[in-house]
Amino acid sequence: MTLRMSLLALASIAAAATPPAFAQSNVAEGLWSYQARYMIGPIPAGDRGQYCVGPDMSQSSFDQLFNDINSRCRITDSELTPSGYDFTLQCAGGPDGELEGRLQVGADTAVLNATGWTGTASENVPVMLTATAERVSSSC
Repeated sequence: MTLRMSLLALASIAAAATPPAFAQSNVAEGLWSYQARYMIGPIPAGDRGQYCVGPDMSQSSFDQLFNDINSRCRITDSELTPSGYDFTLQCAGGPDGELEGRLQVGADTAVLNATGWTGTASENVPVMLTATAERVSSSC
């Protein structure tokens, strides 16, 4: 359940992202619509919804936004590149896991792709996540 919540939170971050500058996310305030598809092992799942981005998120870095997903998950490596925000997210304390991915952003759109694993180091299953988002309104 914790991993599912983390995947959904990653999708909502994709909903909130706009082009980065100086490691800040510069999240555009307003109402975002997102759609996420993910697989945990052979089991497909998905979610769609809307997310309201307030002024507090607009001042956060991508690392801060990702670290706020779950108290058991932390960004262990990240880099802003011309092609997006590349990251490694590690979770420990049940269930364990790791995701490596990229968040690509445009004016009012975002795409997040990540792959990794969940379980234990000796017994784990693959995880894949794809999320897209579009800002639908400048206000909530």
